[in-house]
Amino acid sequence: MKKIISLLLVCVVCLTMAGCGSEKKETEAEVKTAETSTAEEAIGPNGLKKIEVGEALQIDAKYGSYKLTVTGIEETDWWERKHHNDKKSVILLSYEVENINFSSILSEGVKVEYDLFKILDSKRGVLSPFLWYFDDVAEPETVKPGEKASGSIPYVLERDSEYFDVIFTRVTGDVAEVRVEM
Repeated sequence: MKKIISLLLVCVVCLTMAGCGSEKKETEAEVKTAETSTAEEAIGPNGLKKIEVGEALQIDAKYGSYKLTVTGIEETDWWERKHHNDKKSVILLSYEVENINFSSILSEGVKVEYDLFKILDSKRGVLSPFLWYFDDVAEPETVKPGEKASGSIPYVLERDSEYFDVIFTRVTGDVAEVRVEM
């Protein structure tokens, strides 16, 4: 009886070892595939997929897909208008969004807000959102499936910058970047 149990244990251990070995090979193959696809894509200065101003980035999420395009950045007088000084300034990140089929229990569509982007100035400083809107730019609205919209999001600029790196970010992490020259 002991020999049969010992033999069964040896078989189980061998099968477990064989299973681990095949998983490792699959993982190595997945890594090679990922490396190959990354090599084909352009990589930006922050190590992310590089896209150009005006080029759409398709986001495929759990609840559907949408395209997001950075169309430019312009400096405004919003800081001075709000705070009556010129110690800082405010830039507007302009974008276009096309909701292909994104909809969830919490939202009827896509609402482009500041948390979809991380903006770095040319000295690597991260810009904070400017949580105030003036009449010349409307606050973002929800874009329903099948619709397109454009808008702007304000960010505080602490110092002069030659360019901005706009990083597309999601809950899962940063996904792509676009450099916008000033």
